[in-house]
Amino acid sequence: MGKKTGKTEPAKVDPVYIIGLDANGKPRGARFAELKDSIVSAAIDLKCRVLIDQPAAVSALGMKLPVGRVYGGGKVVRLFVPNIRRELYDKILEAAGPLADGEPTAERADVPGLTSENPQAKGETDAATDHVRCISPVTSGLPRSWEEITVGHMVLAHESPDDGWWEAVVIKREEEILTLRYRDAPKLPKFIRHINTVALVNPGPG
Repeated sequence: MGKKTGKTEPAKVDPVYIIGLDANGKPRGARFAELKDSIVSAAIDLKCRVLIDQPAAVSALGMKLPVGRVYGGGKVVRLFVPNIRRELYDKILEAAGPLADGEPTAERADVPGLTSENPQAKGETDAATDHVRCISPVTSGLPRSWEEITVGHMVLAHESPDDGWWEAVVIKREEEILTLRYRDAPKLPKFIRHINTVALVNPGPG
């Protein structure tokens, strides 16, 4: 009898897909290389849905998500989950289907537009939402033109075709050169962009 080599195939590690809505109701999502309790806990804190061991249809869409970032170590970490296209978000939700029993999630995010099962409460929510939509207040810290950009303003900086655009805060301006730091990842190194390469966020009506 031949000797057994004792070699085993490496275990397959399925990526973890995290999707949800940010504080403004905009879709965001990311994929992570492996499943960790700390990542799941951090995702739930962000009111995101965690997709684990998904069928091929969901995985194919999930691989289109940008790679997420983990800050910190041990049992408590912070996640950087960027905004994604609404179309991709909707497709992933449709493919994943309704929540399975025991699926880790933070239920639903508290964002404008979510309705209540109570008809009376639903009517009150819709009326309040319509009122809010008409107001659209000006957000402080958002410049109205590239010429107005100064220290403390928030702009959008393009990182890469895969990672897309990220919110960044201006910490220094020298003529047309901006020194920035990522708003949601302040521990990352500062970086420099020419003023013509950043995008502006709509500050609302003047």
